[in-house]
Amino acid sequence: MGKIILVRHGQTQMNADRIYFGKLNPPLNPLGKIQAHEAKKRLETEITSYDFIHASPLERTKETAEIVNFLGKRISFDERLEEINFGIFEGLKYHEIVERYPKEYEESVANWKTYHYETGESLETLQKRVVEYIFSLDLEKDHLIVTHWGVICSFLSYVMSENLESYWKFKILNGGVVILEVKDNFPVLAKLL
Repeated sequence: MGKIILVRHGQTQMNADRIYFGKLNPPLNPLGKIQAHEAKKRLETEITSYDFIHASPLERTKETAEIVNFLGKRISFDERLEEINFGIFEGLKYHEIVERYPKEYEESVANWKTYHYETGESLETLQKRVVEYIFSLDLEKDHLIVTHWGVICSFLSYVMSENLESYWKFKILNGGVVILEVKDNFPVLAKLL
C-alpha cells in the first residue's frame, strides 16, 4: 500500500494580506517558515519515510519542500502542481476585483467550476492536470507532494466525488498535511494534520 502525502506551503505575505494569487511568486514570510518547520516535525512523527518528493516549482512551495524534505531526497518539480492561474485577478484584493472587474467577478461566482479566468485557467483545468499528474505516479510507493490549497482541494474533491463538488469543503491551513492511503490505485483519506 502506498501513500500520497500532500503538504500545503507555508504562509506568504500575500496570503496574510488576503491577495488573490496563484502564479505570482512570493517567498515564504517568517511565519511561513515556522509553519514549514512545524509541518516537517509532524511528517517525521507521522510517516517517518517516503520514496519520492514532488513540488510545485513556485518559490513558496520550493522553500517549503526544501524544509520538509527530512530525508534529503531529490525534489522533482513539476508545473502541473502549481496553483490555479487567476489571470486578471492575480495580485488584487477582493474589493479591487469587484470594483475593476464586476462582470468577470459575477461570472466567476456563478460558474465557479467552469469559469476560465481571463488570461488564466478554470478550476476544471486545474483539477484535470493535478489528477493526471498524481495518477501518473507509481502509487504503490509513498509520495510526498508539496503544493497549494487549490491543488490539494481539487485532488481531495476528485477522490471524494470524482468532480469538483467537494472543492470548498476542506480547510487546509498553511503548513497543513493531508495523508491518503492508496490500495489498487484507490486513494482513501486517512489523516488531516
